[in-house]
Amino acid sequence: MITSETLFILITPKELKDDFVDLLISIDNLSGFNLKTIHGYSKEHSHFNTSEQVEGYQELIQFEVLLFEKDKEELLERLTPLCRTAKLRYWFLPVIGGGHF
Repeated sequence: MITSETLFILITPKELKDDFVDLLISIDNLSGFNLKTIHGYSKEHSHFNTSEQVEGYQELIQFEVLLFEKDKEELLERLTPLCRTAKLRYWFLPVIGGGHF
């Protein structure tokens, strides 16, 4: 069953985690979200700090938000002010099914 939902994925520096958590919690039409710590590897690691260069990765936060297609633009508008402080990557992925067990 195809749904009208989409999965929004956002990668942020760990220093911005609390700001994004506070913002996402304040959006009424989102029922919740997931976040996890990830290790970001890049061939362009010149912007890594010294310890990240030694480790070979940056510790980042990945947010996952399930939302309706119609709410995508509002989400981007609400996130834009926070995203201006850093060059952040995001994706929208189609959700082709889902449910509860």
